[in-house]
Amino acid sequence: MRRLWLSLLLILSSAVWAAGEDRAETRQPALVLIIDDMGDNLAAGRAALKLPGPVSYAFLPHSPYGRELAHEALFRDKEVMLHAPMANERRLRLGPGALTPELPAAEFDQVLNRALDSIPGVVGLNNHMGSLLTQQYAPMKRVMKIAAARGLFFLDSVTSPNTVAWRAARDQGIPYLTRDVFLDHNADTGFIDRQFLLALEVARKRGHVVVIGHPYDSTISYLMAALPTLYEQGIQQVSASAFLLQQQAKGERPGPPQSVAGPLYLN
Repeated sequence: MRRLWLSLLLILSSAVWAAGEDRAETRQPALVLIIDDMGDNLAAGRAALKLPGPVSYAFLPHSPYGRELAHEALFRDKEVMLHAPMANERRLRLGPGALTPELPAAEFDQVLNRALDSIPGVVGLNNHMGSLLTQQYAPMKRVMKIAAARGLFFLDSVTSPNTVAWRAARDQGIPYLTRDVFLDHNADTGFIDRQFLLALEVARKRGHVVVIGHPYDSTISYLMAALPTLYEQGIQQVSASAFLLQQQAKGERPGPPQSVAGPLYLN
């Protein structure tokens, strides 16, 4: 285990012991929330950073406000990730820092390293779009080698049912998660509510759920009201890295993405 992850694990273990909590606490259903697409809109990003609890934020590389908002996230003790643009099957525009299968290996590595350097305090990364690239093992292996060199975790956003990104992470020994529920590909409040209730159902049945949302006004307003209710519903809200450390402490290893009933958003 890399020194960084060992140190974080020791810190987490000490905190649990100091709080007088036992192992039953770690078996409480966990909700991991990631807010994607941070960095393009300053006001929306700042509103998102006010969400209560340990939320993880994924920032687009080289975005107009990515660096500024990432610094503000770190000041608020929020977790910072890179939201790495990857080639999609619909040929949608990816923006700067995009990873595509046509890139030569050296350029591919350079693009990803520069993207990571563009956002301060990054501890993990996930794919932005990526339905094409995440199906290809060789480029995803290159992603994981860089993640390994930097001591990062990986979140497979599962934008394709045929993704092999999680497998590449597993094979390279990278701590990884897979997305269960997209919260707001329809930004209607009623839809967000249904997706959030689905997420809670998954957490109770499986023991955890990984949710991805975006800094939309409707999403942030909904979550500002909903997140404070998790504790009384018996669900713990944890950051992505804290959840991975909990799994390591319990000797658990994540598997492939699991099917979740309900609408999916694939790109």
